[in-house]
Amino acid sequence: MMGRLGIFVLLMLTAALVQTTFFARSLFFDVTPDLLLGVVICLALLEGPTAGAVAGFSVGLLRDLLLDSPVGFTGLAYLIVGYTVGIVRPYVQSSSVMIPVVGIFVGSLAGTSIHQILLALVDRSSIGFDRQVRVILLTAVFNALLTPFLYPAIRRLTSLYQKEKVYRW
Repeated sequence: MMGRLGIFVLLMLTAALVQTTFFARSLFFDVTPDLLLGVVICLALLEGPTAGAVAGFSVGLLRDLLLDSPVGFTGLAYLIVGYTVGIVRPYVQSSSVMIPVVGIFVGSLAGTSIHQILLALVDRSSIGFDRQVRVILLTAVFNALLTPFLYPAIRRLTSLYQKEKVYRW
């Protein structure tokens, strides 16, 4: 049976493959969903801040290396979002099915905004402000629409392993 790290790596590589092949060609209003960010947010919701931060930095760095982007910017944006979503999740006192949808929507807004701000700081973003706002909003909407497919699949994958009990003195 595959361990926790193996499942995370397989999940991230599969998401990167789908993002760079299928979603790279499927533009909706000149914007593509950010499947990798959705995976990071789902892992943060399910596993907590440490897993969210590690997954965010890892998959963000992988995305930067696969695409023509300054290395580390996406990793930093995804790390911040993964950690923040993981920290906030225990304080949401609801078991509603809308929690993952809202979490992915808000996390996608934040992650895409942080990424666009970082790109603007180094003047790599030659697109106008209107286009940036459209990219941020539509990415969040598209990611939220993917939630009913993405979240249950990741929840099922993360349930394949038993969490280790940690005994502290």
